[in-house]
Amino acid sequence: MKPRKIRGNSRLQKQIPGWIAGASFIDMNFLFENKYWYADLIVHPWCDISIIKSEIPEPKSATRNLIISALEEIYNNWKLQLDKLNEPYYLKIWLYEPRVSKSKVVCAIGERIEYYNNNFVSVNVIRKKSDFCNKLSSEFEWDSFEDSQIWSEEDLCSPIELYRNIEDYNESLRFLVKIKKANHKTLKIDTLDGSDTLHVQPKGVIWIGDKK
Repeated sequence: MKPRKIRGNSRLQKQIPGWIAGASFIDMNFLFENKYWYADLIVHPWCDISIIKSEIPEPKSATRNLIISALEEIYNNWKLQLDKLNEPYYLKIWLYEPRVSKSKVVCAIGERIEYYNNNFVSVNVIRKKSDFCNKLSSEFEWDSFEDSQIWSEEDLCSPIELYRNIEDYNESLRFLVKIKKANHKTLKIDTLDGSDTLHVQPKGVIWIGDKK
């Protein structure tokens, strides 16, 4: 896919305060019922689903730094709310590097705490001054985990009748060929219909951190 050009950084940055305001309060009813709550990045165009054959580039420099700072502000607001529960909770920032637009703030209670604590593959990364996690408060403690994109070969090879047209079908097959040529690992898994091959392509690091 060809990268899209992002224009109007000042206009894009003006969306960030609205995102912070909308994400600063936990839906406690949802939390108690489902045991988790999270806040994705809700800033256009990064929260959009691309319907054209183009890739949205990650935010850079000032815009990226504002997004990272916003994650900490949301985290701080949630911590005040969760401290009032008087029960154990999980509250962390998942900071993706370089795919910062995938970053989020996540909280959980009950059995969901253990699920999130065991949901990622740990990787040994030597911290550098330029790492995204160093742009947040020094109060945070960080662990590093693998960020990978996973594609199902079964999905990419779906029957032609499941596609809108022959062009989309052929595009999916070409994409699978491209994935197989790239740097990735494969996993064989059992499915209800037999088996599938997952293509796992490394994309970077997930810094997961909280304030002790």
